[in-house]
Amino acid sequence: MNAAARELLPLSPPVFHVLLALGDSAMHGYAMMQAFEAKTEGADTLLPGTLYATIARMVDAELIDECDPPANASDRRRRYYRVTDLGRATVAAESERLSRLLRIARAENMVPAGSSDPSA
Repeated sequence: MNAAARELLPLSPPVFHVLLALGDSAMHGYAMMQAFEAKTEGADTLLPGTLYATIARMVDAELIDECDPPANASDRRRRYYRVTDLGRATVAAESERLSRLLRIARAENMVPAGSSDPSA
């Protein structure tokens, strides 16, 4: 595991959500909110007040960086962001950390085996 990524763990939910929303794409903030809501089938959302402060902190931490708008961008005045190599390593490390915790919860009968829904 990347040592620099490990030092950033655990990620706050908004940081993890932004990284998941971006994936391999370059997006502006509003598109991130829409993408995350679509990826979670509406179960989770990114709120504007949280999102923009989170983006600023993530740029400072070099988890994401500002990039040029994609060629097909409808509004080239918006700021676009993409995940950096450190961001990719960090989201992978956080995913592994959460998987370990889920295995422990299942072993302690806190989550039914095979369930992807903790409330099930």
